[in-house]
Amino acid sequence: MIWSKIKRNVENGFAENLKGKIQIYITSYGSGYDITDLFNRGWITVDGEEVVNFSTPDAFYLNGRDFHYATPTNCAKSDDAKYNERDSKLLSEKGEFSKYDLSYCCYAYQNISIEEAINHESPIINMLAVLDKRMGKRRLLKLSQEELHPLVEYFLNLRMESENIKL
Repeated sequence: MIWSKIKRNVENGFAENLKGKIQIYITSYGSGYDITDLFNRGWITVDGEEVVNFSTPDAFYLNGRDFHYATPTNCAKSDDAKYNERDSKLLSEKGEFSKYDLSYCCYAYQNISIEEAINHESPIINMLAVLDKRMGKRRLLKLSQEELHPLVEYFLNLRMESENIKL
């Protein structure tokens, strides 16, 4: 499936208050299967401002792999790296995710239930779940009590704020 259709399907599944506010992008800065194919990235914007970057060169050079360990693919993945000292200002650590993680997770997300998505080991799929219109207020409140990946926590708070849900 082409990216424009995946993007449209995923973004159309967002809660009504978030449609148009949050957008997902990917790009490639080269073509073919050579070294220039590595120079690509994905990113997410909120109100037109980039809030998270999924850089493939960073992921490859820092981890030796293009895929995060939790991305649903059969390709070679990074080890289950635990980030003990996370930068509290970042939604994801440098090199933690690549453009491929974002695109594969968006593709996989279209074919799983909301229950599978919220319980998935991938923070990207969890993030998409909290933005999904199928997520009810009680489930969002329950999630807000759990320890979450900073990426998921940020978008959960954004969703709760957009729907005026108070703790």
